[in-house]
Amino acid sequence: DGLVGSEMCIRDSPGTAAEPAGEAAPSVVATPGAEASPGTAAEPSPTPTVYARSETPTLGFISLDGTLPFSQSVSAGVEAAAAEAGIELVECDPAWTVEGVLGCAAEMADAGVHALISFQPFLELTEQVCSAMPGAPVVGVIFDQGSCQVSMLDVDQAAAGRLAGEAVGAFAADRWECDINAWISLESNDADPDGRARMQGYREGYAEFCQLPERQIMLDDADRLATAEAQVADLLERLNGRPNVVVGINESAILGAMAAVEQSERESQFWYSGQLADPAIRSEIACNPRYIASVAQFPERFGAPLVHAAMAAMEGGAVAARLEADLELVTAENVRQLFPDTPACDG
Repeated sequence: DGLVGSEMCIRDSPGTAAEPAGEAAPSVVATPGAEASPGTAAEPSPTPTVYARSETPTLGFISLDGTLPFSQSVSAGVEAAAAEAGIELVECDPAWTVEGVLGCAAEMADAGVHALISFQPFLELTEQVCSAMPGAPVVGVIFDQGSCQVSMLDVDQAAAGRLAGEAVGAFAADRWECDINAWISLESNDADPDGRARMQGYREGYAEFCQLPERQIMLDDADRLATAEAQVADLLERLNGRPNVVVGINESAILGAMAAVEQSERESQFWYSGQLADPAIRSEIACNPRYIASVAQFPERFGAPLVHAAMAAMEGGAVAARLEADLELVTAENVRQLFPDTPACDG
């Protein structure tokens, strides 16, 4: 059927995870009392305009992509921490685009922020962002922010993958004596090295318990629900046999795969493991016996250390170069302890 081999990569979506199609203007939000206008961002330019600092201590925040649950949780945490600290916060959502990041940098310069929390993912733009706010310290979120970065909240993506991979491997060894039909990996692409590290960690963790099967299928650009659903639906037309293990770079990918499998009425042939334990997947973790495990990174907890580091740097204090995110395996056994609002199972 063309899918047998040590490893193959099937590309379905022409876009990249790091730069979704479209050129939507960044969304800018200022907390009540902020001076920055919430209107449309200025037209991006290779070198954002530099403005004078605001007289009121102001913290800027460039998020990642407001459509992603993980990014939404990070933003909510930053907003809550800034409100608790009593500092004015100016936010901008670049929608994971180059144009959006440059537009947000211009907005931060216009607002005269004294420090910046930046979740923007493009390494090639870091110095342009820095140059828009000379002297303003930057605290990065997951992605390195260049020469003006004083601290970064980091996630060990390989460790996150290994943690879930070990759980899947232990399950496969106990349930099937490691005899699985196919390993299907829903990935981003080479523009996302952190994602690649996470999925390699999956394979390494699984290999602690079981040898990977001969049939390994990597689906690139399958990190969104729609792209994962489309690619898995296409795959199902050529994939027979059971059991099949589907591992996903995030829960949107897993939900897309589940939708495709349900549409084909082949639910009994597939088991799943995703990453991030987003609210949308928690009922599946709790109630679906075919969902093996996820790994939570608790993005809602990022806000306090990020804001505290940015404020300390703003005041000239020492800050840790690295802030580590928590990781925890999430299964049916502990999902309600970690997330008490997980919906009840039907019946």
